[in-house]
Amino acid sequence: MEGRGERVRCLARNPGYLAGRFSPDTRIIAGDVLDPDSLETALEGVDTAYYMVHSMGSGDNFEEQDRIGVRNFARVARQHGVRRIIYLGGLFGDGELSSHLASRREVGDILASEGPLTLEFRASTIIGSGSLSFELLRSLVDRLPLMVTPSWVRTLTQPIATGDVIAYLICGLDLELKDSAVFEIAGPD
Repeated sequence: MEGRGERVRCLARNPGYLAGRFSPDTRIIAGDVLDPDSLETALEGVDTAYYMVHSMGSGDNFEEQDRIGVRNFARVARQHGVRRIIYLGGLFGDGELSSHLASRREVGDILASEGPLTLEFRASTIIGSGSLSFELLRSLVDRLPLMVTPSWVRTLTQPIATGDVIAYLICGLDLELKDSAVFEIAGPD
């Protein structure tokens, strides 16, 4: 993003965790989508905001935390005149959704209905160093030379490379849209 000349601001609950991971030009702001007051500084003067927040690791009530957080973000973004939100959601089929994917879909729906114009990219497993899916898979392979699973453990995915996801997210800045839109992004396999 900064290579394009864009000024980048990043909201993080724990800015210290990000030390040394960003360009010195990136402005890191402490905040949390569950605390609407902390979003004021983060969204002031912002043209396009990326929403990549997920509460799944926070316990049993992650769906409600996702709802509260996204509603706070959508409201404050709208109040500050954010032109567009780009959201990276989950790719899902026609069957019954896991609570994780149902929450991802609901977050996209809330952004589109309550926030500024929203561009949602839906991705399946993102493969690349640092992605949760990749690191989980790497950990399993490193620790288990063989793993036996029940016959019902079968989930087809359409993995996509981290670099391809980043390219979509950057292209979303320039995409001409009149209304909120959803694009499914996935690799060909």
